[in-house]
Amino acid sequence: MIDDFTIQRIKDAANIVDVMEELGFDLKKKGNAYECLCPFHDDRHIGSFKVSPTKNMATCFSCGWSGGPIDFLMEHEHLSYPDALRWLGKKYGIEVEGSENFTVKPSVPRPQLPPLPMLVLPQWMVDARQTSPNAPLVNWLITGIAWDDCQLQRLFDYLIDYHVGESKDGRTIWWQIDEQQRVRTGKLMKYKPDGHRDKDSNPTWIHSMLYQDPRTGYSADQTEMKQTLFGMHLLDKYRRGRQVQDVCIVESEKTALLMATAYGNHAGQVWMACGGKNNINPDKLKPIIDQGRPIRLYPDRDAIGQWQLAAERLKYKKVVVDTSLVTRYWKEEDGQKADCGDVIVRITNESKHLPKPLSRLIMENPRLRVLIDKLKLQPKQ
Repeated sequence: MIDDFTIQRIKDAANIVDVMEELGFDLKKKGNAYECLCPFHDDRHIGSFKVSPTKNMATCFSCGWSGGPIDFLMEHEHLSYPDALRWLGKKYGIEVEGSENFTVKPSVPRPQLPPLPMLVLPQWMVDARQTSPNAPLVNWLITGIAWDDCQLQRLFDYLIDYHVGESKDGRTIWWQIDEQQRVRTGKLMKYKPDGHRDKDSNPTWIHSMLYQDPRTGYSADQTEMKQTLFGMHLLDKYRRGRQVQDVCIVESEKTALLMATAYGNHAGQVWMACGGKNNINPDKLKPIIDQGRPIRLYPDRDAIGQWQLAAERLKYKKVVVDTSLVTRYWKEEDGQKADCGDVIVRITNESKHLPKPLSRLIMENPRLRVLIDKLKLQPKQ
């Protein structure tokens, strides 16, 4: 019988990532966790089986299996609880009663099924769901921000260029279209009349809706959805001859649209959104990196450190992290989780009573707004 002290030593030493790699699993790093195909069902979708080093757990969100290193060994290697402890004892150099007669058998990894073809949605889905001025977010973008005439025209242009859509119930659809103009999926988000996202309504994905409805003919067993950056289809649209444009990346789709409207995609840059704090990775940025394009990351105020670390992990010389809008030009009223779009909207609305030439200068250089506030300068009435 294995004593409790030895069992606890083994539990403290055992690491789920080490165990799975020892068994021959090819784990892919994704944020703070790892991913691979689930070995406990016929899995073809990398992403459903998550391995967390911090929790020392592996979980499949498709078949529901979950467990730590000991559970994994018992399930995958068909070992009893004591033999799983002996397996780990041999690996980590911990003496376990009865291990002298225990032999670690070579593991035979589960055969990996060939990857599924990527899901590509028809363009007519995008064309049939174009947004209208009555959508809550679009109405706020038009009437709730003090754009000048040039910016307002840009907003109308970019609502079309970014293919901003609208569902029948008024939710905004952010279509993900890749650099080859293939429609990958769409994210439906509900917004309030003040332009803020309705936190009581979770985002919905077009591909999930199609997969769940058998009448559509789409099946998760036949195709695999792969996300891309929002705005990736514009990668080559605004080129000026041989001019190499910066690709500016923010977290939210709404912020990408705001920044494009404020500064213009044609002004030596194109704005995209990654859709989440953990989505700055080589796979998502590969089309940009393959072109050797300069990348500027604009993190939310509460994700500065995380994006600076992500930028280092990219090991790409042409990437910089720009935090000026959410640090130097940030005000407390913007909120601790503000992004650069929040700051730009505030600066724009604060400048609406200034002469248009000065207002445009402030948009190009927010330092002027800071100087005006500091010196308490007021425009002539």
